[in-house]
Amino acid sequence: MTGIDAHTHLDEGRFDPQAFEAGERLGIDLFLCSNIGGFQPHPSLDEVTEMNAVLAGELRRHPDHLRGYCYVNPRFGRDSLDDLRRNVEDRGMIGIKLWIATLADDPLADPILEYAAEHRLIVLAHAWRKTVGQFPYESTADHIAAAARRHPDVRFLMAHLGGQPESAVNTVRACPNVAVDTSGTIIGAGEVALAVERLGSDRVVFGSDLHHIDLAANVGKVLGAGLDADTEERVFGGTVGRWLAEVAA
Repeated sequence: MTGIDAHTHLDEGRFDPQAFEAGERLGIDLFLCSNIGGFQPHPSLDEVTEMNAVLAGELRRHPDHLRGYCYVNPRFGRDSLDDLRRNVEDRGMIGIKLWIATLADDPLADPILEYAAEHRLIVLAHAWRKTVGQFPYESTADHIAAAARRHPDVRFLMAHLGGQPESAVNTVRACPNVAVDTSGTIIGAGEVALAVERLGSDRVVFGSDLHHIDLAANVGKVLGAGLDADTEERVFGGTVGRWLAEVAA
């Protein structure tokens, strides 16, 4: 089995090769990656286009270890869709990264999600619920669930267990097209175990949020969750490997 990290980012426009070395030691061979630049909430179309072009360069440099999520700001309509097509059909990207430019269930995202369904792309959607400091267009599990119900053929990967695992997992539980990733500094072994118990072993996948957090610590919280061997295999790459086999450019 190929160990897969389903949630990583470029760091200042590059993927640090030392992460590949760490991955080799830890059993993680493939990294699914996006580029959200300087983390500005509302990047311009030109900025998004350039971020994706930079990512495409890293994918060419590391074809054995990297796959790409196209970063999309749905506010730019047809231009956003054109950039998505270019990155999937010409550059081989395997998914979409939705961050905090719009809520996941905003109708502006509908054409993007329809394209995702057509090509069986993975839609990595940021989700978090904060007591203070929530961004105006930062999705919660409620927005992910609403989008998933409207687009039942889209494969959503809700990041960070929704940022509030106890409630977020319950919110998406009835949406079979939503899986969750294990990334996030507040996520520990107990939260991983809770997600597997409530969603099943096919709907929880490993993600680290590199380069902003330690890879070994993220591997450790899955290993510490008390999962059986078959479930660990699915979380650490078996499920995402099957998703990647279905992506159609």
